[in-house]
Amino acid sequence: MAGARAALPLLLQLGSLALAARGEVSRELFNPADILDYQQQAPTYSSVPGGAPQQPWQLLEERLERLETEVTEFRKQNKDLQARVRQLESCECRLTSPQCWALGRAWPEGARWEPDACTTCVCQDGNVHCGPQPNLPHCHGCSHNGQAYGHGETFSPDTCTTCHCLAGTVRCQGPSCSELNCLESYTPPGECCPICRPGCEYEGQLHEEGASFLSSSNPCLQCSCLRSLVRCVPVKCLPSPCPEPVPRPGHCCPACQARGCIEGDTHRDHGQEWTALGDPCRICQCLEGHIQCRQRECASLCPYPARPLPGTCCPVCDGCFLNGREHHSGEPVGSGDPCSSCRCANGTVQCELLPCPPAPCRYPGRIPGQCCPVCDGCKYQGHEYRNQETFTLQERGRCLRCSCQAGEVSCEEQDCPVAPCALLASGPHLCSACVLNGEEFAEGIQWELDGQPCTTCSCQDGVPVCRAMLCSPAPCQHPAKPPGACCPSCENCTYHGQVYANGQNFTDVDSPCHTCHCEDGTVRCSLVNCPLTTCAEPQNGPGQCCPRCPDCILEAQVFVDGQHFPHPRDPCQECLCQEGQAHCQPRACPSAACGHPLPSTCCRTNCSGCAFGGKEYPNGVDFPHPTDPCRLCRCLNGNVQCLVRRCPPLTCLQPVLTPGDCCPQCWDAPAGCQQPGESVPVRHQEHFFPPGDPCSRCLCLDGSVSCQRLPCLPAPCAHPRRGPCCPSCDGCLYQGKEFASGERFPSPNVPCHVCLCWEGSVNCEPKACAPAQCPFPARDDCCPACDGCEYLGTSYLSSQEFLHPREPCNLCTCLGGFVTCTHQPCEPPSCSHPLTVPGHCCPTCQGCLYHGVTASLGETLPDPLDPTCSLCTCQEGSMHCQKKPCPPALCTHPSPGPCFCPICHSCRSQGREYQDGEEFEGPEGSCEHCSCQAGQVSCVQVRCPSLPCLLQVTEPGSCCPRCRGCLAHGEEHPEGSSWVPTDSPCSSCMCHEGVVTCARIQCVISCARPHQGPSDCCPRCSDCEHEGQKYEPGESFQPGADPCEVCICELQPEGPPSLQCHRQLCPSLVGCPPSQLLPPGPQRCCPTCAQALSNCTEGLLGSELVSPDPCYTCQCQNLTWLCTHRACPELSCPLLERHTPPGSCCPVCEECVVEDMGRRVADGESWRDPSNTCIACTCHRGHVECHLEECQVLPCPHGWLKVPEAGSCCERCQAPTQWCMHQGRQVASGEHWIVDACTSCSCVAGTVRCQSQRCRPLSCGPDEAPALSPGSCCPRCLPRPASCMAFGDPHYRTFDGRLLHFQGSCSYVLAKDCHGEDFSVHVTNDDRGRRGVSWTQEVSVLLGTLAVQLLQGRIVMVDGRPVALPFLQEPLLFVELRGHTVILHAQPGIQVLWDGQSQVEVSVPGSYRGHTCGLCGNFNGFAQDDLQGPDGQLLPTEAAFGNSWQVPEGPGPGRPCSAGREVDPCRAAGYRARREANTRCGLLKTSPFSRCHAVVPPEPFFAACVYDLCACGPGSSADTCLCDALEAYASHCRQAGVTPVWRGPALCVVGCPLDRGFVFDECGPPCPRTCFNQHIALGELAAHCVRPCVPGCQCPAGLVEHESHCIPPEACPPVLLTGD
Repeated sequence: MAGARAALPLLLQLGSLALAARGEVSRELFNPADILDYQQQAPTYSSVPGGAPQQPWQLLEERLERLETEVTEFRKQNKDLQARVRQLESCECRLTSPQCWALGRAWPEGARWEPDACTTCVCQDGNVHCGPQPNLPHCHGCSHNGQAYGHGETFSPDTCTTCHCLAGTVRCQGPSCSELNCLESYTPPGECCPICRPGCEYEGQLHEEGASFLSSSNPCLQCSCLRSLVRCVPVKCLPSPCPEPVPRPGHCCPACQARGCIEGDTHRDHGQEWTALGDPCRICQCLEGHIQCRQRECASLCPYPARPLPGTCCPVCDGCFLNGREHHSGEPVGSGDPCSSCRCANGTVQCELLPCPPAPCRYPGRIPGQCCPVCDGCKYQGHEYRNQETFTLQERGRCLRCSCQAGEVSCEEQDCPVAPCALLASGPHLCSACVLNGEEFAEGIQWELDGQPCTTCSCQDGVPVCRAMLCSPAPCQHPAKPPGACCPSCENCTYHGQVYANGQNFTDVDSPCHTCHCEDGTVRCSLVNCPLTTCAEPQNGPGQCCPRCPDCILEAQVFVDGQHFPHPRDPCQECLCQEGQAHCQPRACPSAACGHPLPSTCCRTNCSGCAFGGKEYPNGVDFPHPTDPCRLCRCLNGNVQCLVRRCPPLTCLQPVLTPGDCCPQCWDAPAGCQQPGESVPVRHQEHFFPPGDPCSRCLCLDGSVSCQRLPCLPAPCAHPRRGPCCPSCDGCLYQGKEFASGERFPSPNVPCHVCLCWEGSVNCEPKACAPAQCPFPARDDCCPACDGCEYLGTSYLSSQEFLHPREPCNLCTCLGGFVTCTHQPCEPPSCSHPLTVPGHCCPTCQGCLYHGVTASLGETLPDPLDPTCSLCTCQEGSMHCQKKPCPPALCTHPSPGPCFCPICHSCRSQGREYQDGEEFEGPEGSCEHCSCQAGQVSCVQVRCPSLPCLLQVTEPGSCCPRCRGCLAHGEEHPEGSSWVPTDSPCSSCMCHEGVVTCARIQCVISCARPHQGPSDCCPRCSDCEHEGQKYEPGESFQPGADPCEVCICELQPEGPPSLQCHRQLCPSLVGCPPSQLLPPGPQRCCPTCAQALSNCTEGLLGSELVSPDPCYTCQCQNLTWLCTHRACPELSCPLLERHTPPGSCCPVCEECVVEDMGRRVADGESWRDPSNTCIACTCHRGHVECHLEECQVLPCPHGWLKVPEAGSCCERCQAPTQWCMHQGRQVASGEHWIVDACTSCSCVAGTVRCQSQRCRPLSCGPDEAPALSPGSCCPRCLPRPASCMAFGDPHYRTFDGRLLHFQGSCSYVLAKDCHGEDFSVHVTNDDRGRRGVSWTQEVSVLLGTLAVQLLQGRIVMVDGRPVALPFLQEPLLFVELRGHTVILHAQPGIQVLWDGQSQVEVSVPGSYRGHTCGLCGNFNGFAQDDLQGPDGQLLPTEAAFGNSWQVPEGPGPGRPCSAGREVDPCRAAGYRARREANTRCGLLKTSPFSRCHAVVPPEPFFAACVYDLCACGPGSSADTCLCDALEAYASHCRQAGVTPVWRGPALCVVGCPLDRGFVFDECGPPCPRTCFNQHIALGELAAHCVRPCVPGCQCPAGLVEHESHCIPPEACPPVLLTGD
């Protein structure tokens, strides 16, 4: 035995060698465990006769010999393999004859074959060469639609057809399309097969694919659109919880009628909102019978709104409330700055600097306390210096020493000291720096203090200046300030003092019936829809909106009603909270997803390992079968897989299986065992069961039989069934009954539980019940059912009526698990104020209940509504109230007193009340004066005073007449007054006795050298001196003996006072007979009439009278004689030849003197003007009258010219003769072309002749501005426009002045007429790869059906085709190029400016106020509501606002666009980049732009500039971004009337073609001098120019622009002027 044990290691080594030599030998051939099992079973053979135990070791030695033989064979095979490998390694590669491969086989060199009837192929040098067979005409090719194709060629005549050319025949095949199942199909562009059109049309409505909708004709049909077909199914209505549900219009299922509310005597419906009485800021709403009130929130649309109007809540923007005072719009307000003037403008305060006169020096400075710069100091490079002060500058590496002298600065160069500051590229800076907290900062830079985000500092003159940061208003309604930040942002929400995160839902603490949502800094609240309660008595706690069922308390924990939860102490129990009680039962275990799960806390559902044979195994482990050693098992995710061990092949014919072994072995032929009653003996080592004893097992070993009873292992299950010998897990024995595996059965001892037998184990769980579809189900045997009700602990049958257990006046009904309780029906009482007696349910008429007051029958008490003046009596349940009786008044005009009873303390007359002793006017037209005394009114007649005038008039409504003067031109003038009429400033009128006399002033000259100004009617004499006497201003005197001449000393606006003399105007004595005329007395000028003058009465209106003076004509108008002096025509004869005929007013001549002709013309003679034959003149008694002759329209053939005809006024037609040169090309004679809207040219006999239209003077109102219509030369007045600009990354400044940032890279609506659809402007942005920001790439202008595209490089396309500029398409469009800017004019008054790169500006007239929409806002004057989307709703963020205006068309295929989002490039760029951006953008706040700061605040543009520079990054792109931002600010300054000069030699330079004579001008004339407008005055040219001022190239003074060159005016072609 010891020798056998010693041989074991050798046996194992040989076994491993055999396995290494042959891979197919099983690993299980020699298992050490098997050998050990064999050793352990060795004592079993102790009962065998002697010598028998040596046989197995002999067998092992034989097997060992065989293994040695196999190993020797393997070694020989290994040597053979190594020899073959060496032979292969010694082989060489040699060339073989080439072959070809075709038609699935190999062809030798030179072979020929025919793949088809028209082709022959040959193999040459290993390659296949094929060609057409000769002498076969049908194989030469095919012809199809005029095209030739070779034999075998495949071609496609279109995208959906494939054709083949075979033997001269063309065969074509279309696409293979699948069959469609839809009503309507279409073929998309570029596709071959039709597809179903997405969406459905049903009942006239279009629905998207996959949409679900209700039928409009039948709301009880639920329809859906799938694959273009509509399918409808009936709507199932849930059972209603109320007995009488109410149908709703447009809905299928009826709903319960919600309870209303009672407020005083007013009934409110459910959901109704109203404003609380007496408090307009409080809004109330009725919800399920409860009144909930909240405060109204007001959105301020302006910074200084006026106080609310009476009866309203929110402030308005039609005025300003500032410093405790109310100001009307337009009213001045105090600014605290003596140098500016401020006024209120619709809730905002607008300030402008007071105008200052120009200073006579180049660098005037400001003195503290004064507003305007003066020459007593200097302002240089943005800094103030005192007079005589010396300072140093550093510029371009040089140091300068400068001094200030009377507003002038002179500098000289000196050596530079070591400068503490860094030089910046933006220009000269002061050599100073700032040091703060040990850190140095350059001059002019801005930074934030560390740890103090609300403080910004800047370096000014070497001194750090820190101040609190000003926060711009956040674009949301409820911004919150993040921790550590200074300004509130829209990342979170602050609402009623609480901060909520973005996206958070919460309940309003002040109004629990409102649920709110925080989104991008704006809180939106909505009413809570209270769910139906499932308990009998829901509760409503403080601060709680909806009634809810009571909670449950279990193990000191609170659970809400209806909540399913595990038991706090026993996780194997599941609990439910109902009616305040927790109902618990064992948890229902789900079925495991595996066959042998591990047991968990409550259920056997853990598939991370295996429980098998009473043991637990981890996942993936191999283990022996617990009862069969010949099977090996593996645990895989809770499942056990057992396989039989593999046995090696044997060489013997009858192998023997040794007891305890798994595999048979070869033995020498041992003896078998004879079994009683069996003819065939049992073989050696064979196991068998003795007859009649299946529970024993026997083994035959070399003729001997040994038997033993089979042992029973513990069953690996909890409830094994009884097997023939041992317990088995293929069924269950439970409570004395056997069940098959997988069988379910009711639990025999626990009601309402179901058990499952699975592989010998029984698991019982509560019976699964479907949830009840009613709130009060009855308890069935196991599960709740809706065939009855369980209400407050009592069960009721369905349809049973019962009294409410706690409210005896309520009658309840159980119906299908629903309980409905209503008040017991009562007979309607026959009285109006019934009383409900305690203990009764219904009111009776045995008393009265009136406004909360109880009264018994017959009882009288004061009226609760009017206790002082009314009494009420209860009669048969109804209250009858009446006023208390009033005592009679003892006066005639009593006034109402307490309880409206008449009293005599005051008087009531004419509908008004007067106090005792008060005096007042009597009834209108009575001319009485009245007074009140103790309720009595006494009146006396008014006495009129006597008047000293003859003309008296009594006004309507007056009692007494008054003196009347004269009425002239609708105005009344007092008697004896004089005035100058507005239509004739050199005339004078006077009023005398109701007669108006008007005449031209007659001048008198009293000095030798008078002078007359442009506005003077008469010549003046310098100095108020006459004949040696000095006169003071205002003094008058008579210069000579004529009393009608008078001189007056008058002050002048400039210079000393002067003397003006004229003849005195005499009144017209209309109607005075000649016999009654009296000559003027001594020192009197005017005659008088001895009798009174006639009056202009109603009967004389419109009639005329001859005045005694023939130069006057009098007419009766407005009861006044109006006498005017006749105007005499101008005479051409000398003064000595003029005479006045008797009875006539004007002088005449016998003939006319024509100075130009140098001759005299007799009266009545006519002649033509020698300089213009179209003017004809005639002589009328010394006066020359001329008129212009008109010519008829002259039609000429095309190309012919109109030329003047000699001796005639009119033109004639002339044939063309020669060519002209225009812009380098040859133009035929007679050809016309348009230069601009005002100028057209033509070629006339080899000469260019141009015609330019001249416009009439245009005067627009204060709220108007000139605008140009396309195709029209002259502008017209339109309401003053507003402009919107997009620039930079990009930033948008709206029509109302709001600046916003939006970075989407799609196409968007920039501006649009949302009312009349007159125009629409779209912008297309592209992402230039700069940290998620975008730029404007293209502008599209839509005018009706006309589409204009403004592209990069100033390319213009109209309806998809490029056009040359200028381009005119009347009457819609005119596009021109001015400098580097494309200007588009559209009807009516719309302008679009495009710089060809990224900046676009849209200008619309004021007639579109409130009619626009898009990214430019609504143009209503309020910037706060500009973030309106297409649906009119205010959006919380600029990104959401911009994305809402996206249009479908965008970048083409392959260039997808991206939506805009909130981007802060400076946060990503870091502190250094932001600091650099702040420094470079600081140019906006320096002296070149200082004049603009008062009219256009630079802060928004500074923020946009910093934003752009952070996004652009370092390098040349940053310079472009900086120039874009500076130019955008400069453009707004130019619109406001200020032109900053800000460009430098190295800053945003614009190049001009110097070889053509151009120079750059920051704001040159928008309509420059050309050959066609040089004749128009500069003032008139500027007044009619409607183009904006843009920077560009201009011609210098003295030159005009013509065909893109600057030329002298004398080189221009001839221009003919025409009128407008």
